[in-house]
Amino acid sequence: MKEDESSMDRTKKAAAAAVGFCLFLALILFVVSATVYNIAGDSALMAAEMRRHTSPKVSGLPEKQYPEMGEMITEYLMGRRDVFQHYFNDADGNMTVCFQPHEAEHMADCRELIRRTGILRWITGPAVLILILAGIMLRAHRKSFAAGILTGFGLTAAAAFAILVWGLISFDSLFTAFHRLFFTNDGWLMDSRTDMLVRLMPTSFFVSMGFKILLAFAAAALVSFTAAMMIRIAGNKEDEEAQEAAEA
Repeated sequence: MKEDESSMDRTKKAAAAAVGFCLFLALILFVVSATVYNIAGDSALMAAEMRRHTSPKVSGLPEKQYPEMGEMITEYLMGRRDVFQHYFNDADGNMTVCFQPHEAEHMADCRELIRRTGILRWITGPAVLILILAGIMLRAHRKSFAAGILTGFGLTAAAAFAILVWGLISFDSLFTAFHRLFFTNDGWLMDSRTDMLVRLMPTSFFVSMGFKILLAFAAAALVSFTAAMMIRIAGNKEDEEAQEAAEA
C-alpha cells in the first residue's frame, strides 16, 4: 500500500512539474503572439516607426503620407484590406505607385504569418487559464509545479539569450535565418534602390519592433519567475511547519 501511495505521489509530482512547464511556455507564446499581433495592427505605431527610421528624402514618401501609409499597411496585415498598394500625387500632380508586385507578394506572406499569430493567441490564451486551474488542483505538489515553471524559464531564457547574442553579433544573419524559416520564397530579398518597402522598413525598424517584443517577453518571464519563487518559498515554509508539528 505504501509503495502504491509513493508511486501515486511521484506521478502527481511529475504531473505538477509538467503543468508548470507547459504553463510557462503557453504564457510566453501568448504574450509574444499577442504583442506581435497588436504591433501589426497599430497604424500610429507603424507610421511613427517608419518615419523615425527613414526620412521622406530617403524613402521617397512625402511626410504627410506616412500616417496614410501606416494605416494601409496595418489594415492589410489585419485582413481588412484586400490589396497592398499605396498611391500619392507628387508636386506636379503625377500619380506615384509605391509598391511593385514582388513587394505585395511578400506582404501577402506577412499577412498570413500575422493571421497565424492571431490564431496562436486564441489557442494559448485559454491554455494558460486551463493550466492555471490544473496547477491549483495540484496545489498539494506546489513545489513541483514551481520547479516546472522554473525549468521552462531556464530553458527559454537560455534560448532567448542565444538568439540575442546572435542578433548582436550579426543581425543580418539572424534576419535572414528568420525569413528562411517562416517564408517559403525569396520575395523578402529586396533592393533599397528600387523597392520602397525596404526603404520604409530598414534594419533599424525591425530592431526597434523586435525590442518591443523582447520587452513583453522579458516582462512575462519575470512575472512567471517571481510567481514560481513565491510558490516555492510558500511550499518550503509549509513543509517546515509540517515537520515542526510532527516533531512536537
